[in-house]
Amino acid sequence: MYGNPFLRLLRRQVEALVRNRHGDDYLKDRQAKTELARINRELKQLKKQIAALEERKSKLTAGFVE
Repeated sequence: MYGNPFLRLLRRQVEALVRNRHGDDYLKDRQAKTELARINRELKQLKKQIAALEERKSKLTAGFVE
């Protein structure tokens, strides 16, 4: 498994503490919200890249027409 063993151990301990204090559903909900936020950020970046590529494409095709 990749990653720092100390950080993996710390993550497991923190997750166990959160489960004990707030319940398993709370942890799953927070993890899902975090994943959703990451996906939304990535989608936003990809949309910007698509827009830039579309602009380059239109400039290049306009150059062929002339």
